[in-house]
Amino acid sequence: MVGPATAAAQEATGPARQAPERPATGKTLAQRLDELAPAYRQWLAAVSGLITGDELEYFLALTQDYQRDAFMEAFWEPRDPEPMTRRNELRDRWQQVRDEAGGLPLDDPRFILYLLNGPPGAYSLPDGRPVARCFSKTRELEIWFYGGSERTNRRFPVIFYRRSAGVPYQVYRPGDAVRPIQRSGGLPTTDIQALCADELLRYAAGEITRLGGYQQLIDEILTPPRPSPEWLSNLSLATTKLPEGAATIAVRAEIDFPARRQSRTAVRVLLAVPVGEAPGRRFDDRPFHNFDVAGEVIRDGRLFESFRYRFEGETPQGAEAIPLGFTRYLRPGPLTLRLLLQDVFSGLYAQVVRELTVPSPEGLPEDPGESLLAVLGGPPAAAGAPVGPSLRLNAPPGAGLAGPVRFTARAEGELDKVTFFLDERPVFTLRRPPWSAELNLGPSPAPHRVRVVGFVGERQVASDEIWLNQGAARFRVRLIEPRSGGIYPGSLTARVEVETPDGQRPERVELYVGEELRATFTEPPLSTVLRLSGAEPAVVRAVAYLPGGGSAEDAVLVNAAGPTEVVDVRLVEIPVLVVDGRGEPILDLAMNDFRLTDEGRPQTLQRLVGPGQAPLQAALLIDTSASMQDSLREVTAAATRFVGAALASPEVRLAVLSFADRLRAETGFGDRPAELERALAGLVARGETTLWDSIAEAAASFGEAPGQRALVLFTDGADE
Repeated sequence: MVGPATAAAQEATGPARQAPERPATGKTLAQRLDELAPAYRQWLAAVSGLITGDELEYFLALTQDYQRDAFMEAFWEPRDPEPMTRRNELRDRWQQVRDEAGGLPLDDPRFILYLLNGPPGAYSLPDGRPVARCFSKTRELEIWFYGGSERTNRRFPVIFYRRSAGVPYQVYRPGDAVRPIQRSGGLPTTDIQALCADELLRYAAGEITRLGGYQQLIDEILTPPRPSPEWLSNLSLATTKLPEGAATIAVRAEIDFPARRQSRTAVRVLLAVPVGEAPGRRFDDRPFHNFDVAGEVIRDGRLFESFRYRFEGETPQGAEAIPLGFTRYLRPGPLTLRLLLQDVFSGLYAQVVRELTVPSPEGLPEDPGESLLAVLGGPPAAAGAPVGPSLRLNAPPGAGLAGPVRFTARAEGELDKVTFFLDERPVFTLRRPPWSAELNLGPSPAPHRVRVVGFVGERQVASDEIWLNQGAARFRVRLIEPRSGGIYPGSLTARVEVETPDGQRPERVELYVGEELRATFTEPPLSTVLRLSGAEPAVVRAVAYLPGGGSAEDAVLVNAAGPTEVVDVRLVEIPVLVVDGRGEPILDLAMNDFRLTDEGRPQTLQRLVGPGQAPLQAALLIDTSASMQDSLREVTAAATRFVGAALASPEVRLAVLSFADRLRAETGFGDRPAELERALAGLVARGETTLWDSIAEAAASFGEAPGQRALVLFTDGADE
């Protein structure tokens, strides 16, 4: 790789080997806390009533300040009492409560009570006097009165007292002997009405005795919300920290800065993974790889951005190394790039850490969207660039289009004619440029599909399309390259364009050659090089998925010898019950016993299935949340055995679905064991568990599938 701004280096972690276990420090908790910077000690003290033992241990095991800062930021999200609102009420309260609570010690139960329940008040004594908080004049004792709180509607008092100097206050519970020490300092209030008389203490103790379930009530109002333990697992899985005891492999890393995008510089990264160290797995006697790459950009000692890529597909025969490439667009200046690569099939890891200085974008060429392609396959021309003419249909400006609207197509290469289609009806055919036509969209705005097709002779050689008046709900994926009917001997450049509702980012975009998944993108640019089997005809598909569910697909046929045409074909299942004069079902019927018409037009029957002969479609729904980290291999092994047993019947079709934060379709319904087993082997545990939502979505995924349906669930059963 060459260029005026190139930084290339190699990361050789040696042959697969076991990383050393972190030695036991033998240090006390106090000693480990003393090793932290003052800011981190102060933060731990401030959340001492909220942080769990596992969270504290995780925090103390972190080695980088940017990791500690990221933990502190993420700490509050799983504790948000109202996650559907924009603010985190508990965090806001925590930030204010220390001043409002009068500087109470952070490990004091009074601080926790105030934090979780708000200030006392809204309480009236039997004589009608309002009371909120009162203090003993001579002893270390105080009483808080709640007429209800943010965690309960019940009325209750709480008595706090201190038995000796230097220890926190404690909560009085029925049966305790209240013997507080003498007050050594000044009174905590100057309001004489806030001082407790002895009869008020007797009243509060009596109320506590009369209240049913007081012990349980106190435990509930003083127990901080415990977040799902999955959040800590997810935080760990999202970082580039090498797991303890992980076996590592060697990779080669090359980084350069080939272009710019507006005010940012393209940082192009290529990881070359030797096949000898990560051989992957074989399915249908063909080698496949599956890599997960987590990345972090640290700038000025803080986590600037994090990202993740997934690379999976067939490993080229005879290849010495598997190239994994991506591009990030970053501002100029010094930074640290950290990468953690996981071979999903084998569980091996590689870690890459680079200190970089990103150059200024000035003087660099504008990125045409092909930086990644040059890494993976050389210049675009060497990667199966389009052969022959191309067309690009320009969308007219404005929304809610109606009436006569002019459409213009830009062509590259020679065309004999161009036909404009409106909703699949040919409207105009032009035989010389400019390729421009006026189409009547009707008296009022309505959804329309406009398509333009270019011909050389009578052979279709280029096409493009746009959708109009789709509104915010539009979701569309389009293969910019390759073009339908193009000739691509050996390889091609695939570029995808996605339009989503309200501009939201798709969860992922998958590229297939035939039924084989070749690449998965979670970040732009949505482009890569796909290798083909010579000049054999092939279908290239792009499938995009929305985070909240839903998918869109586009497909093109390449390397076809003759003209191509797209036809929508649907099979419709029609349940039929035929009974005799007594109302009993008649079962011994054949297809020639039926005649089917649709609005008077005869229809062709494709198949007749009797009772007990209907095909079975079963979806394997696999929990891949973080809580499944230790059991996912066992689960996928069981699911793989299920696949082998179920497909022994020719009438069975299976699909693999996974879920964590949301449902993912890993495969469609099919009967190819290798495809299903490869999807199962590539599952990774990450995310929280949306169990019931995922079951509902998975049940709906069958759509109008004919025959019997079954949903097979593999989960640890914890809905988060």
